[in-house]
This record gives sequence, C-alpha cells and structure tokens, in this order.
Amino acid sequence: MPFIVYIAPFIPFLAMLPPSIAAVWIASRWLKSRAGGTAMQAELAALHDEVAALRQAQADTLERLDFSERMLTQLREARGGLPKASS
Repeated sequence: MPFIVYIAPFIPFLAMLPPSIAAVWIASRWLKSRAGGTAMQAELAALHDEVAALRQAQADTLERLDFSERMLTQLREARGGLPKASS
C-alpha cells in the first residue's frame, strides 16, 4: 500500500501545524512586548514629567519677557522728550 494511505487520517492535523506554530510565535512575541511595557511606561511617565517642567520653564520665561517689555515701554514713555539717536 502506498504511504499516503497511512498518513491520510493525519492530513488535517498536519495542515494545522504551520498556523498553530505561527499563532504560538505571535503570542510569545506579544507577551514579551507586554513584559517590556512596564519599563516603557516608566520612561513615558518620566518624559511627560520632563515636558511639563519644560512647559513651566517656558511660561516663566515668557512672563519675564513680558515684564521686561513693559518696563522698557514705560522707560521709553518717560524719556519721550529726549531726541532719538541719529545714524
């Protein structure tokens, strides 16, 4: 008898092997990425804190710039009678 006759009942199981192996591989990759996610979450939280600090520093700098511009404007208005420099 040909060999295929003996193997015929197992053909459906053999056909399911590659997709099953692929599913297990995909699941293992997904689980590995989830395990590394905690470190990534901590790094992301640190970056959020750093961005918040940078935004606060920028707001402080803009406030100081605005104050300086107002002071210069008041100084110019106070010295309005002085002649301007000629070029």
